Amino acid sequence: MRTLFILQAVLIAIVGAVHIIALRLYLYWLFPWLDTFVHFAGALWVALAAVWLLAALHQQTSFIRILVILVLVSIGWELFEFWGGIPREANFAFDTSLDLLMDSLGGISGYLLARRIVARDTIGNHGTSQGDPSQSRLSA
Repeated sequence: MRTLFILQAVLIAIVGAVHIIALRLYLYWLFPWLDTFVHFAGALWVALAAVWLLAALHQQTSFIRILVILVLVSIGWELFEFWGGIPREANFAFDTSLDLLMDSLGGISGYLLARRIVARDTIGNHGTSQGDPSQSRLSA
């Protein structure tokens, strides 16, 4: 689980840095694809962080549970952008749909990556009768 924690911590630091730099240098307007990348990477982080947090709390980290968390965060972010007065373009519906699609793809990728990391975690059992409880809680 330590690998999962480090990966999601590094990823959110990168996403945060890219976002701050993009806002200050108007990069979202110069490079429209950057918003798509940030949505994908942000959703990847949401999924990794959700799996890590639920596993740390000894909760089941099923695909459906992670998907629900992802949908809530994605919709919440779109509402934040809307209520925060972030300028909307004429293609509002397309932009929002693309954001939600990238959130979905990033979140699914994050869940699959988390499953792989947890499955390969070598910190678990080591010959004792106690294993890492998060290993058995990650299910499809």
